[in-house]
Amino acid sequence: MTRLTRPAAAGIAFLLTCGALGATPALAVTGNAHAHAKAAGHSRPAHKHAAASHKPVDKLAGARKGASKALAAGAARVRRIAAAEAASALLSADDKAGLAAATAADLAALTADGAAVTAATSGPAIRAAVEAGLRTVQGAELQYQLGTAAGRTVAAAAKLAAGADELDGQADELATAGTDVSTVSTPLADLAGKLDQARSGAAAAMAAALAVPATVTAVQLRSARTTARAELAAAAAALAAAGQDLATATAALEALQAPVDSTE
Repeated sequence: MTRLTRPAAAGIAFLLTCGALGATPALAVTGNAHAHAKAAGHSRPAHKHAAASHKPVDKLAGARKGASKALAAGAARVRRIAAAEAASALLSADDKAGLAAATAADLAALTADGAAVTAATSGPAIRAAVEAGLRTVQGAELQYQLGTAAGRTVAAAAKLAAGADELDGQADELATAGTDVSTVSTPLADLAGKLDQARSGAAAAMAAALAVPATVTAVQLRSARTTARAELAAAAAALAAAGQDLATATAALEALQAPVDSTE
């Protein structure tokens, strides 16, 4: 049945109904008008209630929800970073304290970003708050990465220092017996200086990491990353050179001990 035939069919049905009930068309029309007026009378209170309950629609509700979800995920990420820093065996007590203060500031900044999302009156304002929160999380991640890298550098330097101390002790025994141990002591002295360089680089990298503010800019992130990586690269080079010095001192000590061992 097409749209054009529906009114005619409805009219036919209406007339047949009227005939079946024994009513005249005029009476049926009157009844229909009365029913329509009654229905219209019932609809007035509903219309009045709908108008009274009308509230302004937040056109940014979807954007707010997505932004709040993103910031909550960022805060959860920062809390995981804080837990990892606290449990790290590579970080010193002072470094842990500094990083704990940094992550606390990061969480406070993310809370402020969430409040900014709630109060925002435009989409760009919401996006700006989310972007600020993202940079805060990136700053926390950078601090953890640089902190643990510096910690690994310090640990490697400590291992080399322990090896050097052992060689130095054996060389002292030979020196007491009258053996010239300069071939051992010279590379060990060089090694000590290079370990100092490595430790200084690690400390500088950690300082650059801790200098990252909670409300960090993209420029500040790049600057901290570049500075810290340069310091860590120099520290790694110093460690490599120190390792070579240790190998040289070890070979020299073995050469000095060989004649003694062969006569025993």
